[in-house]
Amino acid sequence: MGKTVRSNLVFALNGERVELKDVDPQTSLLNYIRDETDYKGTKRGCGEGGCGSCVVMLSKYDPESKEVEEFTINSCLAPVCSVDGCAVTTTEGFKHGKEPHPVHTRLAGFHGSQCGFCTPGMAVTIATSLRKCARKTKEDGGTAQPTSAEAERFIAGNLCRCTGYRPILDVCKSFASDVDIEDLGINTFWESSKDAHSNKGSMKAYQPEKDTKFPSFLENETGESLEVSSIRPGEERAWRSASSLTELFDMYRYERDEKKRDVHFVVGNTSSGVYKDFKPAVYIDISRIPELQRIRQTDSSLEVGAAVTLSKLIENLVKIGGPVFAELAEHLKKVANAHVRNRASVGGNLIMSQKYGFASDVATILLGSGSRVTMSSDKDNTAMDLEEFLAGPPLETNILQSIHIPSWEKSSDKESSKRVLFRTYRSSPRINGNAVSSINAAFLAVVQSSIPDGSKPASKVLQLRLAFGALGGPHAIQATKTEKYLNEKIINVDVLSKAVRILREELSSYTKDDKLHTAEYRLSVGVGFLFQFFKPLITETDVDAPPSYLAGVNGEVDNGSTENGGDTFAVGNGALMNGSVGEDSGVRSYGKSAPKTGRRNGFIGKQSFPISNEFYPVSQPTGKFGAVLQATGEAVYVDDIPLPPGTLHAAFVSSKKALAKITALDASDALASPGAKSFVSVKDIPPNGENVGNILELTEARDPVFAEDTVGFVGHPLGVMVADSYEHALEAAKQVKVEYDETSVGKPVLTVEEAAAKNLFKTTHLSSLGNASVGEVLVKGDYRIENVELFAGGQYYFYMETQTALAVPDEDDCITVYSSTQNPEALQLVLGAALGIPLHNIRVITRRLGGAFGGKNTKSHMIAVACALAAVKLKKPVRMTLDRNTDMEYCGGRHESKATYTVEFNKDGKITSLDSYVLMNGGFADDYQDLMGLLMEHSMRCYNWNSWRHVTKICRTNLPTRSMMRAPGEVQGNFFAESIIEHVASFLGLDPAKVREVNLHTHDSAIKFFGRKAAGGEVYFTLPKVWHRLKDSSNYEARKRSVRGFNQKNMWVKRGISIMPIVYQNLQQPRLARVTIFADASVAVESGGTEMGQGLFTKVQQATAYGLSRLWGDKGAGKVPLSKIRIVQNDTISLANGGYTNAGTTSEGTCEAAVNACNILVNTLRPVLLELQSKGTESPSWEAVVQKAKFQNLPLSAEGQHSTTGFGTEYLVCGAAVSEVEVDVVTGGVTILQTDLIYDTGKSLNPAVDIGQIEGSFVQGVGYYVTEEVKWDENGVLITNGTWTYKPPTIDNIPHQFNVELLNTAVEPDRILSSKGAGEPPLLLATSVHNSIREAVRSARADLQLLAGDQSGSEREKSSHFLMHSSATMERVKKLCGLYTVEQYLEWLSKKQVADVLA
Repeated sequence: MGKTVRSNLVFALNGERVELKDVDPQTSLLNYIRDETDYKGTKRGCGEGGCGSCVVMLSKYDPESKEVEEFTINSCLAPVCSVDGCAVTTTEGFKHGKEPHPVHTRLAGFHGSQCGFCTPGMAVTIATSLRKCARKTKEDGGTAQPTSAEAERFIAGNLCRCTGYRPILDVCKSFASDVDIEDLGINTFWESSKDAHSNKGSMKAYQPEKDTKFPSFLENETGESLEVSSIRPGEERAWRSASSLTELFDMYRYERDEKKRDVHFVVGNTSSGVYKDFKPAVYIDISRIPELQRIRQTDSSLEVGAAVTLSKLIENLVKIGGPVFAELAEHLKKVANAHVRNRASVGGNLIMSQKYGFASDVATILLGSGSRVTMSSDKDNTAMDLEEFLAGPPLETNILQSIHIPSWEKSSDKESSKRVLFRTYRSSPRINGNAVSSINAAFLAVVQSSIPDGSKPASKVLQLRLAFGALGGPHAIQATKTEKYLNEKIINVDVLSKAVRILREELSSYTKDDKLHTAEYRLSVGVGFLFQFFKPLITETDVDAPPSYLAGVNGEVDNGSTENGGDTFAVGNGALMNGSVGEDSGVRSYGKSAPKTGRRNGFIGKQSFPISNEFYPVSQPTGKFGAVLQATGEAVYVDDIPLPPGTLHAAFVSSKKALAKITALDASDALASPGAKSFVSVKDIPPNGENVGNILELTEARDPVFAEDTVGFVGHPLGVMVADSYEHALEAAKQVKVEYDETSVGKPVLTVEEAAAKNLFKTTHLSSLGNASVGEVLVKGDYRIENVELFAGGQYYFYMETQTALAVPDEDDCITVYSSTQNPEALQLVLGAALGIPLHNIRVITRRLGGAFGGKNTKSHMIAVACALAAVKLKKPVRMTLDRNTDMEYCGGRHESKATYTVEFNKDGKITSLDSYVLMNGGFADDYQDLMGLLMEHSMRCYNWNSWRHVTKICRTNLPTRSMMRAPGEVQGNFFAESIIEHVASFLGLDPAKVREVNLHTHDSAIKFFGRKAAGGEVYFTLPKVWHRLKDSSNYEARKRSVRGFNQKNMWVKRGISIMPIVYQNLQQPRLARVTIFADASVAVESGGTEMGQGLFTKVQQATAYGLSRLWGDKGAGKVPLSKIRIVQNDTISLANGGYTNAGTTSEGTCEAAVNACNILVNTLRPVLLELQSKGTESPSWEAVVQKAKFQNLPLSAEGQHSTTGFGTEYLVCGAAVSEVEVDVVTGGVTILQTDLIYDTGKSLNPAVDIGQIEGSFVQGVGYYVTEEVKWDENGVLITNGTWTYKPPTIDNIPHQFNVELLNTAVEPDRILSSKGAGEPPLLLATSVHNSIREAVRSARADLQLLAGDQSGSEREKSSHFLMHSSATMERVKKLCGLYTVEQYLEWLSKKQVADVLA
């Protein structure tokens, strides 16, 4: 039969047939879904396959087996042509008609959705995983449910910035076969863990039989080949499908040689996530070529076609098993993420490594296993070693056909005691993948065991392969010199000691620095990997124990009170997490505060909180408003709004220089590019308008939206290109030509030191707010440490939804702007100034934000203003959504800071004085910089310094302007304060917890440092209660002893534990709300605060129900149900002067404003109620009262305000946390074993929402301290500008055990419903993780001192203090633990053995 060719693209989308006759092969599936369909649940997050927001399920039909294969893919990477003949299911498609899928309802019920932007991707991921489990059951038998361990890995490839992952993991585990549902956390299905089993049925069960089926209309389409040509002006492109190697070579010659077009062979196109600028004219789909899809097992190897996906390879390796294949499979599960592995081919990965020097794990582990490859041309086939292939030139006339992986089974022989050892290694901040390795390795050895002369067993190396990759060089290599030395050697301490020295020298010629990692780090870890591989073969001594243990330096080892070297998670009295108040007294608990037996690799936790019915339904843990809509993809974000006809798209044209004059700007080429419409710059600002993108009301500063004559940072907007599509706008923006003069303006200023040297400070009349003085003089102490410098790094917001706006011009110079902003009122003001029109002509609408964290306060204004200027110029609607790289390069984030301090203290650790000076990198423009000084000094008041002098200065540099980010300035200040405490403790040789305790605030000292108004009454100052309660409930003292015992026995893994408090000064500003009652008794509430995931709408809904139910007095609880109340979008015309959303206190202020509005309505309705009661209706319904009031034409709308005096109302929030970590001394990797946290929310407005805020904030703080390092190069270019280089936490980085308690505190009349904010302060408690890492590192450094020859330990005490940057990345931690530890340890062991023999 001849080949059937089809020119129409055919696939199914949520069961509906899609047939496209004219499609651009470069169009991604994501862009097609979002731009051409009504399904908006699939989100545009990163465009790199790194976040999971765009995940869809792909179903493929095999006409031969009649089977359907289902898996997740990143739609942002998949060309729409690649899904020909397939079925695509988005989160909307998982619904059963109008009924949400069980995954949707459980994500809502377990409070697993906050901002909701990542939720559709999470839903698709979990639902597809469940379908795969059910399908596997059908094939293999057994249960249709995953295990808890399998379920927890469902979301390893998805990012969430809000929740901290714990509730989403609970959703996954709720479907597991082995889950104890009492372990699951707070939810709406049962009231506490004790009720879990009796209420399990309230969770909607997953029923595989209800799953959607593969569309029958596609079954006849799957055997055809797609040939699509798209000929548009300037865009002649083609998609072709080859069904044989012969056809492939014919196509390739024709396209390359005859038509002279760039050709790209494609299977899953996942390389486009890395090499995004490569846009070929012709794509040839090679996924249908039989030879490239073949998987064939022989007696000695596995032949794998080059187009086989990584997931298929893993599946086959697991099925075959064996020491080599099983290890390869486990490592491959950590490559990229499941969504990428489902489409990425083995051959494509190897080609990226060979052609582009991609840091491939796949190449390294296949090289280590001794794999070979087969190359195919139109003439013959050629086989070669993988290393030869990797070192060869890029392929031109041939293709990688297959990979042959040896099993090495025949090298094992029990009779001759020969066995194969194969291990793979990778250093990465995420152990489950979704991160490229900083170095990887794979080692294979054939060893022979013997027991010579009756002594201990010995192992001789007969064959050896040592492969290393991600060294900063062009490709993976074999360490042949080291192999040669070790071959035929019996492994012992001396042999291994020499081997690691040889290896270090050998690798040094291959290992290079790059922008992310240094060669010295890679060398040290590579040596460590070799040591770890051979360590089990050394039998003459214990090579896991530190020198202090082997030498008996520390005397009796402290085993603590736990077993297994400290491998338990103790509870102490925390099993009842509110002291003497049990659940019967209004305390609810969910989950378990400790696993049933010992340590586990999964995740567990407990949430405990008091319940109060005083303000019902306020203080109830109700579900989040709109959570199900977020899960099903029906919640509308700005980029989801259906576009008006004729809408255009805009993209920034940005500076490539950090400081330069603009000498020429030419947009002619850009305007000639496909789809381009206009270039908008400062010249296009209306005559009455201003070049302004931000107005700072407090300081009266005005930041420009576009650069005029000079650029001030890389990413500085020069204008926007407007085109007919999102992609065309991005491509056109790249083609604007800009010429710069750098010589006349001097070198850019990038650091605070450079700025200070040039006296480049941002100063206004508010600058003095960053200065503080407590006490008349600085009091002398017994000891003094002076002029110590500390460094705190930056942090990017990484909201899942990037900055976005839609501007729609209207009649009479009016305009409506839909913006993802925290501050609609301020945006309206800025738009008025920029456009030169009155504010009543400007309507700003904000429904919800896909995360913000401060980044959508002022930064969102710039995008909205640029968008509006384009719309006004062109008289057409314009949408602008920043791609992730541009968002990161432009939006700045948290301020890098440097502190210099002098501290005096007494021998008991009591600090007598602190003199501190902080420089903060504010970037280029003004923003709210002067407030940063105030917030910085607020946070440093967290301890009783006795006497204190402080100065904060904000530096002006040529980096993107920094702005407010969750706990702005406060997390840096807290880091500085905690580091000072650590320094004093180290100097004195005291437990840091004791130094903290002696410097804790009392109520009197809190008044001294914060003022009487903020400190409040003594009964409300809960710090002492929180501190002592946490020490008890977390079993801190016993665990500290256990950690010490563990460290005394273990050399290569160290633990640390730390307890710390926070005293956080919260500020409130006036808030506004309007409540409107309709004729059917339904209620709409307009809020001045925006909903961005923090649960503001949920709390306001509860507060409104409470406020209206007060119509019936004390007996009115629940009279107005939540179902009657809807919170509507922010609208600056409908609710003017609504204020802004920040500081974590907007929810409580808006709730009070809503209650005040309800009070007005209650006063209006009370006569109606009394009239109805007087006529015999004892308890009139809400509907009856409203109907009567409407009949009487009473006003049923009221506006309320929560008012404060002066700048704002202040109050203190107290909390404390204990964190315990484990540090891998070889790589510097950090695992958070446990965190126990107690937080004073007052009378929580919604415990479920507040716990979610606490956990999410804490994990964002973990990111700041452990994984999220921001790096710039020497030219001011952001290196960490995407998901490939910037690493927010995943499930790999959260505490394995996370216990959260909300404190049961007294009613505080001056507080809004006695509540306290929970959005920002918990982030500071993540400093406990940093402190714990410091403790673990301290133990490792103590071992180093012994290796250096200090047997007494005196030198260890002298050097126990070390400076530690806030960003405790793997490389920093490793350097502090020692880069030569392995060599020093082996040399020490060798000398010890000699000394023992001589003795």
